[in-house]
Amino acid sequence: MLRGYGGAALIAAIAALFLLLLPFFLLGTTPLSQHLGTWIETRRPRVFVVAGLLLLPYLVYAIGTGTFSWVSFLKVAVYVLLPLVILLSARRSGPPPRWQDALAVLAVWLPLELGGLRGVWPWRDGSGAYMLSEIFGVDLAVILFVSVRNLEGVGYSFAIRRADLRVAFWNFLIFFCIAVPIGLATRFIAVGSHAPDLVRFAGRFIGIFFTIAVPEELLFRGLIQNLLQRVLPATSALLVAALIFGASHLNNRPTPDWRYVFLASIAGVLYGRAYRSSGGLMAACLVHAAVDTVWREFFR
Repeated sequence: MLRGYGGAALIAAIAALFLLLLPFFLLGTTPLSQHLGTWIETRRPRVFVVAGLLLLPYLVYAIGTGTFSWVSFLKVAVYVLLPLVILLSARRSGPPPRWQDALAVLAVWLPLELGGLRGVWPWRDGSGAYMLSEIFGVDLAVILFVSVRNLEGVGYSFAIRRADLRVAFWNFLIFFCIAVPIGLATRFIAVGSHAPDLVRFAGRFIGIFFTIAVPEELLFRGLIQNLLQRVLPATSALLVAALIFGASHLNNRPTPDWRYVFLASIAGVLYGRAYRSSGGLMAACLVHAAVDTVWREFFR
């Protein structure tokens, strides 16, 4: 993943990755988000100290690798500050949901979805830049919505309970029984020809879990479905979030494919059921990671 860097640049890249991963895991394994919220509440200007700390990984990376540019710095600064300012406005308006909450979700999501941060992390000879942006987005979203906005029910915790495993298993099984026949019938998928490899499967599952499942479930379930179910019946909120999730796959390469959108919407329903049944993100993340891993490992 760090191919193409050496010496001081390699140290800077590793340091930046560490600075991104540290809050990513601490926010999900400790009460850090609650402590940050209390610390910010006692003196409101402290929120901008937190915002400044979120800029630190980029500065370490860019200066250490010799890739700093003011354009990229401004992109990162706007990406952090815009949703922050919107959510501070929402706090003055009252508890969620407010229209500013939806706007802040878009401000966090769309730059990642539409490639607005592309080029900020000019990772050499690999796709590590995508991973850095996704982790950065998770750090930002959890701090803004949990610590600053005090949004309840996000469920960002890496504690996996036995109930999460049970919920994940049944929702995966339901999706598998529905999606595989549809995928084969529409020729969206075909059975792969390579032999299964347990080590490759496990490695792929872990990678997908942290870089795809966690960011996407935080967004579509922890934020979007969570906010929707405060103004809609729970089932309606689940379905709307699932349709938004499906539509987000329209820009997946090589071309927009309605079969992909349809199957992703069905997946979104099952991920949403797992989130609602378990009361947290981990069950939904496990289903999501299992679906993507099985698809990539056994189908083509």
